[in-house]
Amino acid sequence: MSAARTAFRDVLLTYLTCDAAGLRPEERLRALGLNSMRAVDLVLDLEDRFGFAFPDDRFTDENFATEASLWAAVEPLLGAGARP
Repeated sequence: MSAARTAFRDVLLTYLTCDAAGLRPEERLRALGLNSMRAVDLVLDLEDRFGFAFPDDRFTDENFATEASLWAAVEPLLGAGARP
């Protein structure tokens, strides 16, 4: 696992009700305690940690369904460094 993915998981875990062992890529984040308010805070933390802006159009249930789907939405933004 890359350093960026590990850092992403570390941030994500602070918003979930499980530990690293309980977080599988396909596990439903809502079942692990991620609600809409926590999702907003999570994105703010990810933006601060990685220095990107999360586009509003990526705030979808599909993107926040699992760790893998959220990573797929975040990964292309890493290193972009562009803020609108």
